[in-house]
Amino acid sequence: MDLLEQLGDVAVPEVPAAREFTAGVRRKLHPRLLALHVAEFAVGATVWGARHMLVALFAAVVFTVTGSWPRAVKRLPPLAN
Repeated sequence: MDLLEQLGDVAVPEVPAAREFTAGVRRKLHPRLLALHVAEFAVGATVWGARHMLVALFAAVVFTVTGSWPRAVKRLPPLAN
């Protein structure tokens, strides 16, 4: 039997009612999205904070050893959207 013929015999379930479908999405998807957002923020904020803390500690060590602050890095202007 051809694959398309087999698919022609498959019964398609009815579309769920809008209220039940929306409730299912809220029950299953929203907690997972919230957990993902919290995890992304926690990891991203931790890495960002650790990076800036290490830059400050490095500058303090350089000042302690040399007696002068490290030269500022010339930054590029932000990109226009």
